[in-house]
Amino acid sequence: MRRTVPRPRAAALAAARAVALAAVLAALLGLAAPPAAAEGKVDPTGPPFDLSPPLPHSISFTVDTSVARDELVLLTGAKGAAEALGRLKASRAFSLGVERGGGSVDDMTGRLVTAAAGTPDALAASWIPRAASFAGVLSSFETEGGPDATLLARRIASVLPPSPAVSARLRLVPLLGAGGYEEVLLDEDGSTTYLFADLPRLVRTGGIDEAPPQEAMLGVLRAAAARAWQELFAASFRKPAAWPTVPASDFDALLASSVAEGPATLFLFPDEFFPLSVVLEEPITRAFGRWNTAAELLLDGKLKDPDRSDVLANATRGEFWGRYGAIVGAAMAEAIVRSAGRDAYVKALAAGPRAVASLYVSAGKGPKGFALSKRVKKALEKAPPG
Repeated sequence: MRRTVPRPRAAALAAARAVALAAVLAALLGLAAPPAAAEGKVDPTGPPFDLSPPLPHSISFTVDTSVARDELVLLTGAKGAAEALGRLKASRAFSLGVERGGGSVDDMTGRLVTAAAGTPDALAASWIPRAASFAGVLSSFETEGGPDATLLARRIASVLPPSPAVSARLRLVPLLGAGGYEEVLLDEDGSTTYLFADLPRLVRTGGIDEAPPQEAMLGVLRAAAARAWQELFAASFRKPAAWPTVPASDFDALLASSVAEGPATLFLFPDEFFPLSVVLEEPITRAFGRWNTAAELLLDGKLKDPDRSDVLANATRGEFWGRYGAIVGAAMAEAIVRSAGRDAYVKALAAGPRAVASLYVSAGKGPKGFALSKRVKKALEKAPPG
């Protein structure tokens, strides 16, 4: 899912980093980490992540820039190209990332070697003018990314149901041309979950669209955190019978997709865009309008199966705001956490999408345009089919 939102305010970013750094120091010194906001509450002006209660999950999040650094040495023909090539060939992370994207290690190293020799192919040639921007983002990761990644790890844990307890070691590896059609690819290797971020896709360079290195770095981290949450939730909590497992093109499929995408979508917004109901009321209202229309079509027994499939697909495709199912899921998640609390929300997540939607109806507070339609509310009162 592409991010279309700019960087967080400097003050919000500084506060977030301070909290994350305090948590790291507290862990090293054996002290209790201070809460991010008032005990048991979410900051009404900040993101809807309640980090104050003890969390049962153990999640670490680190960043490894060494692979991308070596790729840049070869791409630009800088000093030490031979040594960089040797490190890449021996790198487990490099081989996993390239192969996970459907590529070949030999092809990728060959492409970089030809660039170093001054005869790049078309793809490598398109990266060379962007090399300085990529290097700036890597520098931002190395100087500032650690506390940000630690904070995101705690946020991931905060929107997972309490049981079973999850233990995960997340390692973000930025790459040039990770391959495939995704911005962030995931692969598990032993006890480590690798998140391979495709820098050319995620980092916009050139003209007025180019983001400062710090902003671009945060965008990559947010995309990786969203992908990590999806994987951890699906692996441990998106289970039958609470969550539908049989592919279908019905109302419950739309609801399940929206609820599951909601928390992941929250990670894609910079901190200054919260509360979403205030900052982004108009586009979210449009998303709810489209979602209610789609839900009512799927509740109509007269709609043919191919048309149902199209309705469901339209909720999850297109540019950021076009994926209205995920936008509705994010707005529901934020409203529930702010009004009913994090514990109520994660328990509802474990109980299934209907539990989340029902809790939203009873506890969610937001603009009038964020309401589920009367027909949808009636459907929630009935038992799901099957």
